[in-house]
Amino acid sequence: MARNRPSRGLKAQIDGEIAELDGERARLVAARAALERDKPQRFSQDDVAAYLEQRPGSTYLEIAEGLRALPRNIAAHLNRGKVAGRFRSEGGKWSLS
Repeated sequence: MARNRPSRGLKAQIDGEIAELDGERARLVAARAALERDKPQRFSQDDVAAYLEQRPGSTYLEIAEGLRALPRNIAAHLNRGKVAGRFRSEGGKWSLS
């Protein structure tokens, strides 16, 4: 009896849909963060460092959610901090250097 195995095309389609959902999640997190703030708040690398001290291995989206900040602002702080040697990233997970 032959086994029913999913086709490669179906797997690729599912992978594509998952990637689209990941992008939509990032957009929704940013929209929610914007709605939840009464006024724009400024976050420094110190705020990001304090978050990572408590939660090492967080993704930039998790940090943005935790600080209720826009993901692009957190990504900018992380990347500048990485260049300065303050933060490091491994597989999308951030921690203090």
